[in-house]
Amino acid sequence: MNRTDDAKAVAAVMDAYIAGTKNSDVAGLKKIFHPDASMSGYFGPNIMIGTPQPFYDELEANEVGPEYAAHVVSVVVTGNTALGRIIEDNLLGLSFVNDFHLIKMDGDWLIISKLYHHDNPKG
Repeated sequence: MNRTDDAKAVAAVMDAYIAGTKNSDVAGLKKIFHPDASMSGYFGPNIMIGTPQPFYDELEANEVGPEYAAHVVSVVVTGNTALGRIIEDNLLGLSFVNDFHLIKMDGDWLIISKLYHHDNPKG
């Protein structure tokens, strides 16, 4: 696969993240996250460092709603590693900037970490 194909494949993972989030498809999200993935960031003033499980739990417990919007801002591929950035508005009433690290394993791209920033709700 060449770099252009890899960039398209990483973008497809980012799109799958957006679709999985929008549809609260935790099973689908688990397919694009490495089993040992980490998820860290600030939720308001509180730092959270751990696994994606709390994110999965929130999606299972709450309806995301039709006002959710997200956009892939960037994808950068360097060999078998990649970076992706997604902005989200109205995810359970909140907005985020998410930075992802991905790694290519056995021909598939998987998210190995998500670093997020939570914006204060507009009001």
